[in-house]
Amino acid sequence: MFAVVFIISILVAFGIQFIGKSLRHPLNRFPGPQLARYTTWYRAYYELIKKGGWLRQLEVLHAIYGPIVRVGPNELHFNDPRAYGEIHAPGSRFHKDAALYSIFGNKSGSVFTTLDPQVAVVVRNVLSPYFSRRAIVPRVAIIQEKVIDFISRLKAHTSGSGKAINLDHAVHSVALDVLTSLIFSKPFHVLSAPEFDHPFIRHIEPTYTNIWIKKYLPDMNTPFLVAFTRFTSKFNAVANVFAAQLELVKEDLDLALQDVEVLRDGNSSSMRKSMSSPNTLKRLQQLLGRNRLIGEGFNLRFAGTDTIANTCVVGIRYLLSHKDILERLVKELDEAWPQDDDIAYEDLEKLPYLTAVIKESLRLSHGVVTPLGRVVGPEDAMIMDESIPTGTIVGISSVFVHLNTNLFPQPTKFNPERWLKESPSRTYLVSFSRGPRSCIGIHLAWCELYIVFGFLFRKLEFVPVTELDPNQPLQFNDFFIPTYPGDPLLVTARERTISHN
Repeated sequence: MFAVVFIISILVAFGIQFIGKSLRHPLNRFPGPQLARYTTWYRAYYELIKKGGWLRQLEVLHAIYGPIVRVGPNELHFNDPRAYGEIHAPGSRFHKDAALYSIFGNKSGSVFTTLDPQVAVVVRNVLSPYFSRRAIVPRVAIIQEKVIDFISRLKAHTSGSGKAINLDHAVHSVALDVLTSLIFSKPFHVLSAPEFDHPFIRHIEPTYTNIWIKKYLPDMNTPFLVAFTRFTSKFNAVANVFAAQLELVKEDLDLALQDVEVLRDGNSSSMRKSMSSPNTLKRLQQLLGRNRLIGEGFNLRFAGTDTIANTCVVGIRYLLSHKDILERLVKELDEAWPQDDDIAYEDLEKLPYLTAVIKESLRLSHGVVTPLGRVVGPEDAMIMDESIPTGTIVGISSVFVHLNTNLFPQPTKFNPERWLKESPSRTYLVSFSRGPRSCIGIHLAWCELYIVFGFLFRKLEFVPVTELDPNQPLQFNDFFIPTYPGDPLLVTARERTISHN
């Protein structure tokens, strides 16, 4: 009896302490749903049960509570674009939210998953020169080679076969082969898969739909859970696909480093294709270590592929459903590129309407859609004229910036024209984030987008299998990046011929 009373007393004491802390919490002055004040499982319900429905719920909450909403025991979300610049300001010392970035694993580590900005900037300064415009431009020929190979595959795929192309898979395939051709010693060769149905591409959506499950699992460092994870991975096709790609990254790095040693000994006259020369690759290993390089490589595989592919697919969808916009783009390309010889990347960059089409595709594909949580500190911060206590997780999804009606009138409409005139909204394209933690591969991304959009619509004509509604905005679910439910984009393709009259 005494033991029962003792246990009840402890539970009551803990309950009183919990209620007391909740009543005195510094975020109590911010409105929000009552359940979200006490548990992160409020958000988990929308991420897990509603399958990527957290962004849709955020829209509902802001409509009810206003521009600042308490969405967790220690978390605020904003819907005013001003907050984006204040949260991601240059020189910010805010750490990344550990709960969010843990889903990508920190075992090997990467500049993306590093929480402390002061640590991240050191690694970023080491890597940035290899992703500068100066470093990317000499590699343009590799990107063009892969895109030309892609176009050949598209033409061969449809020649006399009558089979439609799954453009979602096809574009992800070329994006992955471009990235791996540039960063690693050889591509993953996903373009060679029949019907663009490579396992690395096929498991894109299951991969991302599983990330929220990982976020809410207990600590994976405990012995029992490690053993359980190893056991279940045998039956998890997605985990096995992840593991296969990680092994390719490890093998590639080890082979490249072996080549460095061979070159240093004077026993080889050629260097494998890689972003770095022998000396710089060895220097990177010395500065970062093998595990860190593996982490960076694995991160680049996803960060440099899926967001770019999404931008291309979204842009192609809108272009195919807006014939007037497509005709204007094709006309500009034909005038700038009248002969079948290749065009220089720098010349594509100078095309104003192509640039506008790419920017509008970036805006409506958003990049990462999940709010990139930051932890306020080391002291309180002012965000939207409100004092936010140290330790608070703050965030705003890029969607609330890109679909803001004041910045972008008729925000769900695909309208490249909006980028052809001077406007303050031009600075609110945040597909690559902003500030000290913005995407390190932005120059590579822009280069690839110019070449993919430019070459595809100069060389090919696409016909969707089913008619696309120009007035229907694309719907997506929030799995860090957007995933698009429903049928994939199926098209047929044929080579374009240009009249020189």
